[in-house]
Amino acid sequence: MSSDIPIVSFDTSAHNRLVKDGACSEAVMAGIKSRFFFRFAALSIEELVATPDVALREAFFDSCARLQEGPNDCLWPQNELMRLLTAAHFQNPATFDWTTVDVRATAYEDALRRRDFVKDQELATAQGQDFKYRKTSYKQTFSKPRLHIQEIFAKHGEKPPATLRESISRLQSADTALIWTMGKWIYDRGADADANEATVKQFMDACPSFRALVYAMLMSWYNFSVRDPNFGEKFSAGANDQFMSVYLPYCHKFVTAETNGEQEKCLREIVFLASLQTEILSYDDFRNSLMVTA
Repeated sequence: MSSDIPIVSFDTSAHNRLVKDGACSEAVMAGIKSRFFFRFAALSIEELVATPDVALREAFFDSCARLQEGPNDCLWPQNELMRLLTAAHFQNPATFDWTTVDVRATAYEDALRRRDFVKDQELATAQGQDFKYRKTSYKQTFSKPRLHIQEIFAKHGEKPPATLRESISRLQSADTALIWTMGKWIYDRGADADANEATVKQFMDACPSFRALVYAMLMSWYNFSVRDPNFGEKFSAGANDQFMSVYLPYCHKFVTAETNGEQEKCLREIVFLASLQTEILSYDDFRNSLMVTA
C-alpha cells in the first residue's frame, strides 16, 4: 500500500456516527477531506443499503456523497476482493504482488454518485435478510465443532486455552492442518482451484488481506468453539465485522464506532496476529485526533 496522503476507511458503524452526530460531525467531514484519502469499503456500503428507514438511509448516502467530494475510491466486497487476489496468485505465484492487483470497485463509486437505489425498499429488505442469514450461518459454522473440541480437552484432562494467542501458538507448534485447511477453503473458492498446502502457505505469506481473513476466522473458531465461556478471552464479533479485516492492509487507519468497542478489540488483535501496520481507531479517538492542530 502506498499513498501520498494517509488512507482512512470506515466501518459501517463509523458511517452511522458521522451522520447521527449531526452538526458535530462537520469538523470530522472537513478533516477527512483535507487530510486523508477516503477509501470506502463496499461491504459497508452494502450494510448501509440494508438500513430499514428510508430517511436515515438517504442521510447515510448523502454523507457518502459528501465524502466523495474529497480524494476517494472504493474497494470490492470481501468475496470479490478475495477472488481477485487469489485468482491473480493462482495464475502466477512467482510474480504475485498484492499491491498491483486491481481491487477498485468503480461500479460502487458510480452507484454512490447516482444514488438511484436509495429509495428501493425491496432492495433494502432483501439486503437486510441476507445479512441476518449470513450472521446466523457464520456463527453456526464456527460453533459446530464445539462439543467435539470440548470432549478432546476433557479426554486429556486439559483446559481450553485462555487466550486466542495461546490457541494459535498451539496450532502453529503442532503444525496442525487447521490453519491451512481454513486458508485452502478461502483460496479454492476464490481461485476455483484445488490448492495444495504449499500454495496456501505461500499466499498467506504474500497477501496480507488473505492472512488477516484467515486469522479473523481462527478468532471466530476460538471464540465460538474453543474458549471456556467463563474464563476464556472473548471476541464477540459477527460475520461482517470479521470480513472487514480484508480491508485493513489497504488503509493506514481503520475507524469503527461499534458499541462497547468489540470490533475495535477484534481488529486490533487481527492486526497483531497478521503483522499489519494499520492503526485501528474508535470513532471518538479519530474525531479527537482531528481536533488537534499541527
